[in-house]
Amino acid sequence: MVLDNKTKKILKVFCLVFLVAILTGCAQNLDKNGELIASRAITMSTPWSLSAGWFDFLFVIPLAKGILFIDQYLGNVAIGVIGITIVVNIITLPIMIKSTISTQKIQLLQPEMEKIQRKYKGRKDQASQMRQNAEIQNLYKKHNVSMFGSFSTFLTLPIMFAMWQAVQRIDILYKTSIFGINLGDKPINHIMEFSVGYIVLLLLVAGSQFFAIQITQIMAKRSPKYRPSQQMKSMNTMNNVMTIFIVYLAATMPAAMSLYWITTNVINIVRTMYIQFFHIEKAQKEIDNSATNFIKK
Repeated sequence: MVLDNKTKKILKVFCLVFLVAILTGCAQNLDKNGELIASRAITMSTPWSLSAGWFDFLFVIPLAKGILFIDQYLGNVAIGVIGITIVVNIITLPIMIKSTISTQKIQLLQPEMEKIQRKYKGRKDQASQMRQNAEIQNLYKKHNVSMFGSFSTFLTLPIMFAMWQAVQRIDILYKTSIFGINLGDKPINHIMEFSVGYIVLLLLVAGSQFFAIQITQIMAKRSPKYRPSQQMKSMNTMNNVMTIFIVYLAATMPAAMSLYWITTNVINIVRTMYIQFFHIEKAQKEIDNSATNFIKK
């Protein structure tokens, strides 16, 4: 089925709570002194087998080895983190594009949805409800809206958690610094010392995250039919909370994760603009033409 906005909000909150539960209950990678436990470290010689656990096998070990592979040939583990982030986003790009297009199309079809809902307003019998659902499904089918596209949005959660685990378990990260920032240190430990590098890093995370979320509304304003709604105001509040949450995670995770956030946000911005220019605006024209033909009939 297609998820409505309220359901998607509930699922997002649930996923965030689930993520926090995982982060607080996962296997310990560091000892009480903040040193990487030798048995948890991942190197190029670490066996890639199911004996490590299905999550490590599918996500954590491949990501960690990918980072180490790039570092081995380019001599820079920071480039490894950025490079693997780009690779992961390229792999998931078709799914994410399909998901975003479906979500945006559902928003574009909202006027047509409201017409159908008005048609059956006050009719609570089962037959009417079935006909209403059938008309909505036909509307989605007509405009090639995937009914399961929204679920792919949550792919980002296990990938983010796996990246967090990977960077925590790469020993070389704790010995690597760029622009005075140790990639294995938590930025929050340096904020009170007014360390400029870590402060700038978190500001970049905050700025890129905020813009990556807001870019959808910025692109929506290109449409001559754009009208701000109460729902958008509610979404803005949720987006601000999301940005604060991501900055908190970036501050309490190894600094290498900030490179992941920033790279992912930049990719999301570019992806959203591409989808808007080459898919959504085209879909808008098709929907407008369909509505015009319907009126003429």
